Amino acid sequence: MKTFIKNHFPGLVQFVRDFQTLKQFKAKRAMFQERNARLHKMYEENLKKFKNIHKGERCFIVATGPSLRMEDVDRLKEEYTFGVNSCLTMYDKTDWRATYYGIVDSNTVSIMKDGLMSDEIPVFFYTDYDATYDGKNGVAFPKDDADNLMTDTFWKKLFPKKFKETSFSDDITKVVYTGKSVVYAMLQIAAYMGFSEIYLIGVDCNYAQPKMYSENVTYVDFKTKWDMERLKKQGNQMLPQYEIARKYADEHGIKIYNATRGGQLEAFERVDLDEFFAKRDKESVR
Repeated sequence: MKTFIKNHFPGLVQFVRDFQTLKQFKAKRAMFQERNARLHKMYEENLKKFKNIHKGERCFIVATGPSLRMEDVDRLKEEYTFGVNSCLTMYDKTDWRATYYGIVDSNTVSIMKDGLMSDEIPVFFYTDYDATYDGKNGVAFPKDDADNLMTDTFWKKLFPKKFKETSFSDDITKVVYTGKSVVYAMLQIAAYMGFSEIYLIGVDCNYAQPKMYSENVTYVDFKTKWDMERLKKQGNQMLPQYEIARKYADEHGIKIYNATRGGQLEAFERVDLDEFFAKRDKESVR
């Protein structure tokens, strides 16, 4: 009977699933709100010291997309930087070390745990909701990714204002909306720190390529088992969330630039990385 209904009434099946998803969404959102409020004092003690400590400064968020080049990373040694996910697997090839490090996915925390506890990772931002980490450099933040459940549901299509792609937090001691990308979470942390210029590199937002990650990193995750359609969807679903980040940045005097070599992220103004380095180096010798 289930097969018959699925084959002859696919819309009905999706309708029932979306009702179940709505119930899950409400429960998950309520759970995150209750948990984050209950643990707020702890999060505030961990995170409040980072408020505006880099006010008016610039930083780079270094992701691990296939466009990331080692020579670009090498030129960031004097910049404030955020490394994410498997960036630390490049450390044997470069003198660059990220100022801050961040991971959202609990599986990645588990895989990278030994390297993350190194003295070469001074500050490691992670979510303690579903990841276990006891390194002295760990700084836990309160997460909320409930909005991800509503992606591709008819509820979202009917009520797009009620069921948003995600939100952008202005107080990371209360919540960080992790969206579908660790970079999105790091943008909120960077904004909280007061950075007024944020540059993105290696943020391709496209997993449907011969290589999902830079050849300079060593990492195998669950996405290697996905088919091409799912890989394309994952990359495409990140894009509208970055539009939300751009809107927040525009409203708060923050400039976010995309310095990625290629990729499909167009929410932010593009910057040619070679031109940026040339201008920076010229100004530094004055």
